[in-house]
Amino acid sequence: MVRAWQKRPKNVPAPNLVSWSPKRPRLHHHSPPLRKKGRSSVRPPPVDRFDTDIEAHGRVVNNTELGPLTGSLLSLRRRTPPILGLPVPIDVAMTFAPPTHPYVTRNTLKELDLDVILRNPQLRHDLLFDCGLQFRPTRSRRKRQLSEVYWNAVTREIESGCTCFSIDRLGAPTAACICSQIPDIPSKSVLGYCLASQALIVRMPSRLHSLLSEFLEVLLVVIQPLQSVSGIHVNPDLFRAQMEEYSTQANYIRSLFNPTLIEQELKNNVFDLASLLRVIGSTLKGQCAPMRDHAVEAMVRAAETCKPGGRGTKADAVNAVRACFDILEVIKLDNANHQLPSLRVSISRTAAVYELQNFKTKSTTWPLTQRWLNSSVASLLSRPSVIPHPLYHPDNIDFRSIGRRRQIYIAVLKGMTDLIFHPPETGPTLPTDYPETTYLDQARLHSLSKDVDDLVVSYMLLLLFRQLLYSSDREETCSRAPQVRVLDNATLLKIKKEILAIHSAKLGNMLRSEPSTASQPGGFKNDLVLHIAKRAQDLRRPPLQAPCTLSPASECSSCSPSPSPSPVLPLCTFGSPADVRIVNIAQRWAVENINTTSPLCSVAMDRFYEVVFASVVAQAYPGPQYTISQLFSSAIESPSPLRQGGQSHTIPLLSGMKPLAEEIRTLADKISRMAIMHLNMYLPIYDNAVER
Repeated sequence: MVRAWQKRPKNVPAPNLVSWSPKRPRLHHHSPPLRKKGRSSVRPPPVDRFDTDIEAHGRVVNNTELGPLTGSLLSLRRRTPPILGLPVPIDVAMTFAPPTHPYVTRNTLKELDLDVILRNPQLRHDLLFDCGLQFRPTRSRRKRQLSEVYWNAVTREIESGCTCFSIDRLGAPTAACICSQIPDIPSKSVLGYCLASQALIVRMPSRLHSLLSEFLEVLLVVIQPLQSVSGIHVNPDLFRAQMEEYSTQANYIRSLFNPTLIEQELKNNVFDLASLLRVIGSTLKGQCAPMRDHAVEAMVRAAETCKPGGRGTKADAVNAVRACFDILEVIKLDNANHQLPSLRVSISRTAAVYELQNFKTKSTTWPLTQRWLNSSVASLLSRPSVIPHPLYHPDNIDFRSIGRRRQIYIAVLKGMTDLIFHPPETGPTLPTDYPETTYLDQARLHSLSKDVDDLVVSYMLLLLFRQLLYSSDREETCSRAPQVRVLDNATLLKIKKEILAIHSAKLGNMLRSEPSTASQPGGFKNDLVLHIAKRAQDLRRPPLQAPCTLSPASECSSCSPSPSPSPVLPLCTFGSPADVRIVNIAQRWAVENINTTSPLCSVAMDRFYEVVFASVVAQAYPGPQYTISQLFSSAIESPSPLRQGGQSHTIPLLSGMKPLAEEIRTLADKISRMAIMHLNMYLPIYDNAVER
């Protein structure tokens, strides 16, 4: 065989390349002649354009101002694609379209089933840690908006049969409709475009069938018998009888509630909603708590007005169905909360084994945990002083002289306190440098860090109040300034409550705010500083007292020390405003000290750290003497701090911390409880993480 690239002899015709050579034949094209200089008389055919040059470059202009009124280009503009079938991405419009299903479905209620809860590690952990945790219906603004949009779309479909949704070019909803072009409701969404209003229009499928189907399934899910963690195994006959009764009841409801038949009756305006909801109401009364009977009766009364010949409208009927959905959701939540006590007891018995096995399946190496725990051990070994403890004589613990297992206990306690007082750098959502064993507690640790910031800011504001109260005033008009006695704890507690009332949000945000916001009118720092300055001035010089006009050498009875044993803080005073000079001093003090870079803030943070750490060690050491079940039982019986030897631990407070004793005790109790749970669950991990 002759290869295609070999030279062929002269006067020999070329063979058929297709038949004898595997190489693809070369296609010979006649090259057009080179274009001569000058204007050619031959032009390429015109290209149809449906936009203008300005629109092609991204500017949005009014179409009525562009193009000729007569001529050939006008016919091109008239040949615009029809309202349907325009190649526009449907996701643009469907992003803003109302939901096609109700917000309460069988899938959303499945999250409240016992088997789902038992398979959720985060929910199991949260239920174990927080004894007062219960399920609540979500009432966020986003959910309320989606709910309103959905039910408005259902009402519109029942009243007029229209399922269209349209938005303009800015994304705002409009009233455009294409029901005249598509009279039958499609099975899939159809997208159109209106040139006159420049709106995207979506003709969506009907929502009635999905609404009725979910209504029936949610109802059957709610009325089914409650599952028990141990009831099925202890008394199977009782559960079998309940399931037989439920099967009979479910068949009866299915015979009355046929979504396809109801949909046809709605189209012919012969559907009797009152009769259906009356049966559903009597069924729900046998399933719900007595406190829900009033809501069920109100729902039935609202449906009675919508029966044929009644004064109720179709919108009222939709509202009655919506109220029934809300009642079904609440009943399911009540049933789940009713099962929580027995569920918590079951979870507490198996929490240690379950969480340890689940943690080992997720990760096999723990570099962050090793670094965190070894850093805590090194810090305790280099600690110059002993650790105070009320049960050890002489009330201290020498970390170097205790055994390895006890060292691990204290290292975990210190590590938990370090994570709260000195959290890792925050990312877009939550810090990612937490130890691996705290993957279920990252949100809780982050929240406790904010509580520490609130505690420090409250402490520093009370320091500011003391400083303004006892600072000297060189411009006193009297020979002797009023003598202020030592403040009692009741006055400081009142100041603390007023601070929290003025700024109900997180006070710790003041530590991360810009210094310039303190001097702005209406800023949260400025409001608190003004109030503290006014309160300090009221105690130094009562506002209702007349100005002293005596000479410096004269006696002034009004300026004499008050015979009362402690200052009286006015409940509400509307006298003269705070002195501008005192306010300026207070604002400068707040700007310089209430921030994370301030030396005074660092000193306050260190003082709180030592107090909280000593309290945590006193409550949780020596070792996890509580099992998780005992810890959970003690939390139910008494939410107060943990007890050592049957007695509550007294926190050794430093100067100025007495008004904040309750907050410190609560913080130490949460840290101790968390540390004991971690020691019960992850002690083998911590034992291997510490370097020997």
